[in-house]
Amino acid sequence: MRHSASPPPPGRRRPSVWHWLRPRTSRAFVLGICMAVGGLTGGVRAAVDGKGIWTALGIFGVGVLGVALAVSWIVTYARER
Repeated sequence: MRHSASPPPPGRRRPSVWHWLRPRTSRAFVLGICMAVGGLTGGVRAAVDGKGIWTALGIFGVGVLGVALAVSWIVTYARER
């Protein structure tokens, strides 16, 4: 196996799928917090108002995704520090 100190060849390189699962910018954290707060409170509000189970679960699902995004940002931040 040959190791080269030169840069990779020019061209577009696709990031791996894991790149999307490791948010690195603080914007991702803010987006996750906004999604979590809005989705969780909106889902509870929709359930209390009787909007329908699928509507409430859909909005609540956005909140769960926001929590996952915020937690993944925190884990990525802790590993890189």
